[in-house]
Amino acid sequence: MRRHRLLPLCAILGVLFAGLLPKLDAQEDTSSKHQVFSFEDCAQGLAADIYFLVDSSRSMGEENFKHVRHFLYSMIKALHQVGGGRFKFALVQYNSRPETEFQLNSYPTTQGVLAHIEAMSYRGGGTRTGLGLDFLIRTHLTTASGSRAGDGVAQVVVVLTDGRSQDDVAEPAQVLRLAGVEVFAVGVQDAVDSELREMASQPHETHVFSVDSFLTLRDIIQDLVVGLCGAVTQSGGSPVANEAPVAGGGTGNKMGPVSLPY
Repeated sequence: MRRHRLLPLCAILGVLFAGLLPKLDAQEDTSSKHQVFSFEDCAQGLAADIYFLVDSSRSMGEENFKHVRHFLYSMIKALHQVGGGRFKFALVQYNSRPETEFQLNSYPTTQGVLAHIEAMSYRGGGTRTGLGLDFLIRTHLTTASGSRAGDGVAQVVVVLTDGRSQDDVAEPAQVLRLAGVEVFAVGVQDAVDSELREMASQPHETHVFSVDSFLTLRDIIQDLVVGLCGAVTQSGGSPVANEAPVAGGGTGNKMGPVSLPY
């Protein structure tokens, strides 16, 4: 019997998004081998709640999970640098069962989020992506967990998986879409493209990402940040005041280049 149940949509209703991309200037710093890029008016000053749902099944392994941590660290740092305190972050790690790493309101600054990711442990287990999505909806997309959907703030989910799910992803993904949540799907190695598309928002060209190895996750950070900024911009959601900046991050709408440590 299918365990998923559709939630009352009023708890997580947002505005439906599309994929309008902001301007991006990119260049390669060949001397330091750092990827460097800059954004103009990322999300046009709008706020966003960004939820990461991350596979840590046994097929991944401890060594590959180090690349996942590096990807998450660099991704969140880049998003904070272009979005400042307007962007809040939450993370759920899933395998045979999902577990909260941190909620939107767990840390007062992004520096706490980054420190948590650096110390995050690998779990192992099965691949129940559907259960992870359902857990995210029920546990994180709520006012008590820090969601600002009720204030018109854009809600964005990023799913990362390395294989076929052992359960159904269609129903919880439909709940997210009907609620106006923007979903990005990132597949690594043996992830199934049709399943990624089943989870992701339209257009799939800007919401589905596939890489052949965990090491090359770093290569999609630029495009994924652009896509997230574009989704938030297109949502037309609510602007909010910035927090004080943390070390290495800005709070303004415009900023200089973001350097990723690769």
